[in-house]
Amino acid sequence: MSLRLSLIALLLSALSPLAAHAARPVAEEKLAVQLYSLHQGVTRDLPATLATIKGMGLNRVELYPLPNRSATDLRKALDEAGLTAIGTHIALSDLELTALPATIERAKTLGVGYIGVAWIRPAGKSAPDAADIDRVAALYNAACPALREAGLGLMYHIHGYELAQGPDGTLFDRLMAGTDPACVSVEMDAFWVAKAGADPVALLQRYPDRIRMLHLKDLRAGAARSENGQADKGDFMPVGEGSIDWPTLLAAAGQVEWLVLEDESAQAADHLRRSLAWLRGEKAAAPAP
Repeated sequence: MSLRLSLIALLLSALSPLAAHAARPVAEEKLAVQLYSLHQGVTRDLPATLATIKGMGLNRVELYPLPNRSATDLRKALDEAGLTAIGTHIALSDLELTALPATIERAKTLGVGYIGVAWIRPAGKSAPDAADIDRVAALYNAACPALREAGLGLMYHIHGYELAQGPDGTLFDRLMAGTDPACVSVEMDAFWVAKAGADPVALLQRYPDRIRMLHLKDLRAGAARSENGQADKGDFMPVGEGSIDWPTLLAAAGQVEWLVLEDESAQAADHLRRSLAWLRGEKAAAPAP
């Protein structure tokens, strides 16, 4: 009997690394894809690109600024493809009070629930400074009442350059302290957090009530740290094939409303399919480095 128990223990020990990296399927109704992942296809043939997304079994997208396409035309294309837009990225200037009515009108036409800015790093700077962060916070706070009245959520997308440590915490901490928590939420990009050398799990645990959206893309094991929001295309990996501890991160993401797939590699469509396979529990994650 003791020999049998020993053999069972040995077998379980051998399987435990695989179990630790096995995917636990995520809720399909929380999944979306950032349309920028396939931006070349969007420019070339929007209906075919939307059909590709629908063919992956996805029903929701997150949009990015498409200045040459009206909100009405884009909404029509989404409706015809059977897709719903959950949110859209906008320019920081779209939150200026003079621009806000048009921003709200476009968002309402698109039917999105969230709008937010994905890039605030000033030209010529490797990262924003405290004064830049304070200007962004003021702009967000000023726009909040009108957006709340319109039924729109306002989010801030983390790009990594906000996470450098300073004497009073990070610039991201400063932004969180300077904005209304009842109005300003966060879209955490796990790749850019990890690329900046920070821990996505720890950040999610620090701000569980504010991180409402999560960008899903993996970071190549051994990729160089960067705090400027830039990366080589080869640093982008499908979810479950890089260095991020996804089982732990997703387990901590219970309050996250949307899980948004994104890929910025040269093989975005293939990476998205591989990410979906892992998220749906069809594929085990790579062993941690």
